[in-house]
Amino acid sequence: MNVLEFPEQKILDRLTNVVQNQKRDIEWPNVVATSSKKQYEKSVFESSLSILANKRGTANIYTNRRSLKVCEQTFYVCNPFESFDYKIDSEELVETFNVHLNYDFYTEAMHALLSSDEQLLDCPFGENTSYRFINHLHFKTPHMNRMIDSYREEEEETFLVNILSGCLHSDHKERSKNVNIPVAKKSTREELFRRMLIAKDYIYSHYNNPGLSVNHISKLVAMSEFHFLRTFKSVHGISPYQYIRGIRIEKARYLIRETDMPIAEIAYSVGFREPNAIYPVLKKELSKTPQKYRRENSNSQ
Repeated sequence: MNVLEFPEQKILDRLTNVVQNQKRDIEWPNVVATSSKKQYEKSVFESSLSILANKRGTANIYTNRRSLKVCEQTFYVCNPFESFDYKIDSEELVETFNVHLNYDFYTEAMHALLSSDEQLLDCPFGENTSYRFINHLHFKTPHMNRMIDSYREEEEETFLVNILSGCLHSDHKERSKNVNIPVAKKSTREELFRRMLIAKDYIYSHYNNPGLSVNHISKLVAMSEFHFLRTFKSVHGISPYQYIRGIRIEKARYLIRETDMPIAEIAYSVGFREPNAIYPVLKKELSKTPQKYRRENSNSQ
């Protein structure tokens, strides 16, 4: 397994999926790029299949005219031949975990993952270049976290196929929510689904803003507040208020478990207006006080 620090920008400028000029181009390898930085900035003009995740802290991604924040609980998949800007600007060290796949490996793995056994018997060595991941933030499941943690233990090919399969599972699960929108016309349903993904990404990226409101998000996706509330609940099964609250609770649990930050500081950092507001919320969720949860689960010692 190639495990590297972030390369210099002059190297990134030469990376490509298909080499056309042997002297100029560098083919994207299979590689895990890890680093611990407070400040970093790069531009990727031609991405490989890239899985952008963090083990600690937040990184900013600018792509498709959108600004997204990847934290410990989320990851983002960038398709081959797309571009993105990547920035770390933090007072604390940000521990990154980015996976980049060689294009030939990626297309062959996708063929294997997306084909039936019968198709693979008829065509065992094909490629799949047509699948496009949805450009949005995914929530990291415990299973995905375990796969990320296994990268030094697994064989390279096993690890990469497993994590690609995990990304496909997340992508298919997200796409399946499209059918929950009660609209007959396919193009209307797809447009509403696209707007709900934008709204979800915005919530993931701005959950720590105490002023985050449904009114603001509905305007962001150019919908009336009532229409937005109804459609969001159809897609995600819960209201935007519940979604925001759930993310804040999950992030607070992580910070209580993994850091020694004071509870009041955690409350502010995850978007509560008043530090005391976090106590009844967490006690209801955890069935114990935040202090007791920390004593029983702390990994920061």
